[in-house]
Amino acid sequence: MKQGLTLALAVLLVTGLGSFDANAGRYEVRQEIREGIREVNREKREAAREVLRCKTRKCARREIREGYREVAREKREARREIRHALHDNRHHHRPNNKDNFLTGVIVGGAIIGAVTAIANDNN
Repeated sequence: MKQGLTLALAVLLVTGLGSFDANAGRYEVRQEIREGIREVNREKREAAREVLRCKTRKCARREIREGYREVAREKREARREIRHALHDNRHHHRPNNKDNFLTGVIVGGAIIGAVTAIANDNN
């Protein structure tokens, strides 16, 4: 009974470590999304302040155009940063498929060996 519990805890530990690494990558992506939203909102607030300072229509039109340009630039930059974070997240976990295959074979062999030892111990 203790060995079965030990095996179950070992399997949970291994799967937990793998999911922690994946969650860390997703956290970085979500962080980039939040940062992009903050930057776009900051540019919108700044553009609104500049328009309110204007005294003439010509100044207001110029500031509105500039505000649109700045907001669009921030949106493009945010999309680029998110795309890079997603790319890093995808490729960070699988740098070389041969190493992942070898690791899977070793872990699978260890699990099968442990299960076989437990099964033979019960007989």
